[in-house]
Amino acid sequence: MKNDKLVGLIGLGNAGRALATPLLEQYNILAYDRNPARLDAFTQMGGQAAANVREIAERCEIILLSLHTPQASRAVVEELASADLQNRLIIETSTVAPSDIEWMANFLQPLGASLIDSAIVGGIQRLAAGNTTFLVGASSSDYERARPILELAAEEIFYLGDIGSGMRAKLVNNAVAHTTMVMLIEGAALARKAGVPLNVFYTLMKKESGLTRPLTHRFGERIRNQNFEGGMPTDNARKDSALILDLAYELGVPVFTMQASHTVYDIAQASGLGQQDYASISKLWEQWLGISLEYGDDD
Repeated sequence: MKNDKLVGLIGLGNAGRALATPLLEQYNILAYDRNPARLDAFTQMGGQAAANVREIAERCEIILLSLHTPQASRAVVEELASADLQNRLIIETSTVAPSDIEWMANFLQPLGASLIDSAIVGGIQRLAAGNTTFLVGASSSDYERARPILELAAEEIFYLGDIGSGMRAKLVNNAVAHTTMVMLIEGAALARKAGVPLNVFYTLMKKESGLTRPLTHRFGERIRNQNFEGGMPTDNARKDSALILDLAYELGVPVFTMQASHTVYDIAQASGLGQQDYASISKLWEQWLGISLEYGDDD
């Protein structure tokens, strides 16, 4: 039996429809999208269509946003204000800047409403299957209010504290993912031009000694425990990096992340880190920012 509570959803793009799929198993969902075709498709899924944003604000105490730009999120929040927003909880699942979260929260607070950010990590298919990851920034009371809904779509929820923290974590995650994508394309292009079969390149990257080891061994063990003795010296990593750039130049392969990373190894060598494991390049950021990258299970 479905929960009697009516939950609002604004935005029925790919992510919005995927988010609605597991929620519809337990909740009645009232949704709005400017595209009538999307609304028709949503009603065929078992949802209800709203005439406008105001109707959702009037009928739903909890409202999820799944919109395509930060500007759209801000505009919808302003539209919501045309109704009485007392006791309304807005859950922002779109990817926006922490400053957008702050703006929306400050806009809504005098109107009696609150906002949390619940960034999504994991892709559309996992979201639709109820196996996504949410990165949540909220007050503890707002989080507890939203949690029964979020749990229906989630395999894992990280509650990170104050609003904005979920989006900050999402942007860090995507920064690594998007940069890694560029690096992989550079590597594949270099492999192709060098005559290395791409199935071999893929297999090498998939192995623990490929893409995984920098994370699990160097970040998860060496940097975590500040252990830089033994291992592959920074001098050797810099030497290999120079050979890689020479090969790319010889074959005419444009490389961006590889060129940028070589600069870091140059600086690390000049900073006296040459004989330590190349995970010691982390010390540069510690010096530049006055931070520590050592961490434990509770950090």
